[in-house]
Amino acid sequence: MADQRGARLFADINSCFRRDPLIDEYDFLPVTEPKHNKSPLVVVEHKLGLEAWCVKILFRYCYDRLLDWRSKEGQAKFAHPQEVSGLSRAVLLIQPDCYTVWNIRKDLVEYGDVTIADDLNLGSLILSKHPKSAETFIHRRWLLHKLLNQCLASSNDSNTSNNSCQQDGCVNMDAIGVDLLPQVDNHAHNNHMLQVAVDRDVQGQMQQELSVCRRAADRYPCNYHAWSHRIWTLQHCYNCSIRVLLAELHATQSWAANHISDHSGFHYRQFILNQLLQQADMLRDKFCTDAHNLLERELELILDLINSYPGHEALWYHR
Repeated sequence: MADQRGARLFADINSCFRRDPLIDEYDFLPVTEPKHNKSPLVVVEHKLGLEAWCVKILFRYCYDRLLDWRSKEGQAKFAHPQEVSGLSRAVLLIQPDCYTVWNIRKDLVEYGDVTIADDLNLGSLILSKHPKSAETFIHRRWLLHKLLNQCLASSNDSNTSNNSCQQDGCVNMDAIGVDLLPQVDNHAHNNHMLQVAVDRDVQGQMQQELSVCRRAADRYPCNYHAWSHRIWTLQHCYNCSIRVLLAELHATQSWAANHISDHSGFHYRQFILNQLLQQADMLRDKFCTDAHNLLERELELILDLINSYPGHEALWYHR
């Protein structure tokens, strides 16, 4: 009986994603037992709801079937990748910190059965319900690392002096801009005039990554994993570009003022300030800004917050 219900639930959730591929948020509805003879899954305005009573049944069916696939096929390319993708998606929506299932998703990406963009979208969806999922952020870093390496490889394979990337999608190491060169190849750092072809989709994904981190931080206070991932994004996706650092310092000022007890958010600002101090000469020459002035403005901000909200230790630690 449980297997029959599990199979129906699995078919229902796949049907939900087929009907609405733009689902961007989900939650478990407080319905502890089936009350109507209809599907316990509902989609409204790209939001997916699962009645609580069906969650364990769906998870057990998909997890057991997924491991059965794994034991039969091992590390080989899955014979039915679409079903394996659906099973792994259902499991991770319920329990995202299952490392084995994330490894299965990696196999699907490696074999081209699932695109990097699709897996990043799945991660964003999971973080809407589980914003502190460490394994989800770890998997996102693997995907972004792979995406950036592919971008760099495609750039090196083409003639940068003749291709279209010199117009909109070209990033120069010497240019003070949004540097999307990954810190993964030593020759990239030794060549100051290396140009990397980054199409608009990749650039948009890098910007989207910062938004994903912010949404996760909004959903869970002191979200260490979200802020650590945001730091990783600055380091590996933007090479700690000064322009991006300054933009992030500005963007997180109002956030910090509205989350005065969030130690992780203030730690992120400390990271930005330290990076700007390390690039003080370039900051002064290219942006006519003194790093010490940024520190003074930060002290003024914190003093104002302390006077407005006395007794919050996060503010004092940051000061």
